Amino acid sequence: MQQEQPDNVAGLTAQLAQLDWGRGLTRNDIKAAWPDFPQAVYLRLPDSKRFGSPREMLHAARIAPSRAEGDFLGAQPGIPTDLSVEEGGPPGWGDSPLVTPGGTIDAGSAEDKAELEPE
Repeated sequence: MQQEQPDNVAGLTAQLAQLDWGRGLTRNDIKAAWPDFPQAVYLRLPDSKRFGSPREMLHAARIAPSRAEGDFLGAQPGIPTDLSVEEGGPPGWGDSPLVTPGGTIDAGSAEDKAELEPE
């Protein structure tokens, strides 16, 4: 299906309507069936979801920004562990007992605090 890139949503929908959606298509299935599938749309789609129609696929592409979560904090995020634990959040920072011999994680729970205090 070597065809010209559509300039609008109606053109894109018309191109997509020519595909067989009977068993559902992933973004890779769409790309395989339509090699000129616009990359800007392809990159907005989840990798493994199967879409049942062009309308469903375009909806997923439209809401892509709402699926993105979190912020990139860099290699050395300056998040205060003590403040996080005090507020009931997970520490997630510091030495992990999985990779640091003798490392501990203070999750802020009563059980963790009891283990750290000598009897």
